[in-house]
Amino acid sequence: MSINYQQTMTASAVQPLLRYVEKFGIPLDDILQDTFLNETKLRNDRITITSFDQLLNNASRLTQCDRIGFITGQNVELQAFKLLGFLLTRCETGRDALVTLRRYYMLLSDSPAPEIFLSKNEVKVIYSISKGNDLAMRARAELIMTAIHTLGRSVGGSLYQPLKLGFKHPKPKYHQELADFFNIDIAYGQVDCWLSFSAEHIDQPLQQSNPSLFNALRKKAESMLGGHYNLNTFSSKVRYVLQHWPNQYTANKEAVAELLNTSPRTLTRRLQEEDTQFSSLLRNVRMDKAEFKLKNHSVDMQELAHDLGFADRRGFERAFKQWFDITPAAYHKSWIKQISIKQISIKQSLDKKELTKTAE
Repeated sequence: MSINYQQTMTASAVQPLLRYVEKFGIPLDDILQDTFLNETKLRNDRITITSFDQLLNNASRLTQCDRIGFITGQNVELQAFKLLGFLLTRCETGRDALVTLRRYYMLLSDSPAPEIFLSKNEVKVIYSISKGNDLAMRARAELIMTAIHTLGRSVGGSLYQPLKLGFKHPKPKYHQELADFFNIDIAYGQVDCWLSFSAEHIDQPLQQSNPSLFNALRKKAESMLGGHYNLNTFSSKVRYVLQHWPNQYTANKEAVAELLNTSPRTLTRRLQEEDTQFSSLLRNVRMDKAEFKLKNHSVDMQELAHDLGFADRRGFERAFKQWFDITPAAYHKSWIKQISIKQISIKQSLDKKELTKTAE
């Protein structure tokens, strides 16, 4: 059995989103609600994709904008790609840039690097979009493709000639805006998200190429590749595995020990040395996941119980009430009520601002 570690992304991608939301006068605390993020974490190198998805959901709801990913992607600057962005701009040719993108994609995200297929006339780049709710997956897909399209024009200039674009999600209401921005044919409901462009100029020198600077930046990139999974304590490693545990399997000490290349006895001893135990870590992870899932407008309790490793819904409900002294259904209803009150408050505030502008 394998564990999917595709969980983090560069925190710099959040900044265009926050700049957009700031225009509405919405407090940062409202945007960060239920994301497990704060201002300090946003200044760190990485955030979880789950937290970013919640940011997208919050931003879309509070601004009443369903094309949040597309808008954010248009405002992503080269600096958002950090070291990878500078590496790409200093590549000698477009082919080198594609190889560099695949090699150092982990500097942007733990999601699988784009797959690149090259034929005589066309280059096709297929992007993996990590799972999430429909709005977040659509927003992330549009953000990535919009940002990559912008980067392609910046790096390749006139040599970058896009041909066609494909999205996994259905055609959105604002599809004409996407068509006007990309100015190419867009296919929806595809198996994967992809972008194709002409291979005619792939081996021609790029305008900003600088081999000596590229080699210096590449050394730095190589040193950074292995730096994203450095967990300092054994308990943090166990917790990390539990956070990424596949839903269809029940987490147990033996399986986790095997993944960490140790024995169940050694796992127990090392956790005791850090004043904790496996059952406590598993409970805490379940609590965090349950809270996060229940803070969503649509929740299937039976499915959530299964995802958390419970045999049935009743077992989950009993455990949740022990954790929080409230049933999961009541917790969910309470959250919905709080969100409704906050939405009304924000709408009244925006309406008031609009009336003030009109009066002036």
